[in-house]
Amino acid sequence: MTQRPVSSGPLTQSLTVVNVPVDAEVDLGAGYDNPSSFWNGQGLRPVILSPQPDGGAKIGWTDTDGKIHITPVDEQRKRCGVDMTIPRGLLRDLVAHDDGSAVLVLRDGGMFLYRLRGEETVFEERLASNWCREIHWGSLAWNGETYAAYFAVHRGGHEGDAFVYIDPNGDILPGGWSWGVSHSIDMRLALAGRRFMPLALSDAYPGTGLFFNHNRKRVSYVWGDFSGGTGGRIGGMVALRDRMFVAFSSKQGGRRNWGVALADFGQEEPHDQQVHKYLEDCDVDQVNVKIARYGDDQLLVSWLEDGRWNRKFQLYDANAQPVGSTEVLPVRASARSDLKTDGQGNVVWAHNWGDDHRVLQAVRISRP
Repeated sequence: MTQRPVSSGPLTQSLTVVNVPVDAEVDLGAGYDNPSSFWNGQGLRPVILSPQPDGGAKIGWTDTDGKIHITPVDEQRKRCGVDMTIPRGLLRDLVAHDDGSAVLVLRDGGMFLYRLRGEETVFEERLASNWCREIHWGSLAWNGETYAAYFAVHRGGHEGDAFVYIDPNGDILPGGWSWGVSHSIDMRLALAGRRFMPLALSDAYPGTGLFFNHNRKRVSYVWGDFSGGTGGRIGGMVALRDRMFVAFSSKQGGRRNWGVALADFGQEEPHDQQVHKYLEDCDVDQVNVKIARYGDDQLLVSWLEDGRWNRKFQLYDANAQPVGSTEVLPVRASARSDLKTDGQGNVVWAHNWGDDHRVLQAVRISRP
């Protein structure tokens, strides 16, 4: 891929990249975030940064021997302890706590939740038995009292999803569901205050498109072929004021190329929609879409354009109107992990790029 000339605007001036040395080679896997069939991306290995309340963070990644590492860093993104490790499995998501982390892992046909504290495994809870395969992904969230996990499952030759609540001791709580959207191609789980907000991409039931809370609200229609092919890809979902904003890539409406789009819905019933639009006219594919809250009242949307490594970034206000110009930043992001917002309103994430696979890049775009 070629490099696009970088910008010199306010986002660029707010950018910080810190190298975090690690003790093993990072395995990013293989595959594509926007394949003709979603299943082609099964070999991707995410790098996930999760900010924690005290200003530090944990970075989850996988080494070339298949071991999952959780690397602790401080507010300046300097390593501040030894890695917590899980001997085997596929990393799916990560929640950082001041005293450790919670990790969603696919292993042995099941989805597991690990609670780690220091070098101790506090609990290891199997959330689903013999339902999960390598093609399945999932999201994990913590509202200060309860964990929720939203992940894909397989039963009877079909792909669906499960939504599970877990208490701080690792016990599964009532609620959720064991079979929801089908086929559940991709999913996200976000917080609106203390409420869990699940979103799935479906190619079949309850329809084709992006669906909130199983079948409560279709956020966007996209075509689906009932076999894993869809005209959409979830980029992320965040809460802002009383609304949820979803960034995604779509080929809907006769578009020849994947285009980055933004849609919203109300957090309260009846989940009314005020925004549904493509952000740019494009004659190339716009893929690997990301979104995060920036500061208190803005959205930061990012994407790649076909054949380019450097990412484009655009700010939007709470009405989804652009703020300033689109900027190109010399940074990369994992196809299978999201941008996050820390407690100060900065946008943060981590990845590994360049020739040195024993160094992670911790990225921050600081709020004004």
